[in-house]
Amino acid sequence: MSPRRTAVPSALLLLLLAGCSTPDDEPTADGPSSSATSDAADEADYPDEGVDLVGTPELEGVYARALRTYVDFERGRRLTAREGRVSRLLSFNATARVVDPYREALRAYDGRGTYAGDVTVEFVRAEPHGDRLLIDVCIDATQLQVPDGAPTQLGEATRAPEHVEVTNIVGSWRVTGVDPVDGSC
Repeated sequence: MSPRRTAVPSALLLLLLAGCSTPDDEPTADGPSSSATSDAADEADYPDEGVDLVGTPELEGVYARALRTYVDFERGRRLTAREGRVSRLLSFNATARVVDPYREALRAYDGRGTYAGDVTVEFVRAEPHGDRLLIDVCIDATQLQVPDGAPTQLGEATRAPEHVEVTNIVGSWRVTGVDPVDGSC
């Protein structure tokens, strides 16, 4: 057998492996354009999770990936409330410090109802800062349908500002902080 014949199947195998798809709920680099706003005001960018993005900043390079990590985290956070279990999007895109309060809230709530409705994430500021991306958002959850007795950690039907920190941890971006901000938006 010639070396050329054995190299072709190996190259073909690599191409096939590179083209394999990932599970639907696993984060990928593909996503909405950096100017991801809905075509119609009443449509969510991610209807399955109930997330609509407004004023998405245009970032380049690694900071575009950091922003994508935050968007996937936000989708996971909303999916967690809808399904009553910690989603892979939430756990994959945030550190344990951020995810554990959601796990505790779900245990305390014990699945007595799930959330519905859309949440709008309005970007106020996105500032690259070395190995971090600092994001200020206004979470408009006034259309969120909250079940009776649900913990506030899973979402409230309010409109409130948040400060988010996305950090590069050994090459991977993760949400490392989500903190409410005093005031209104």
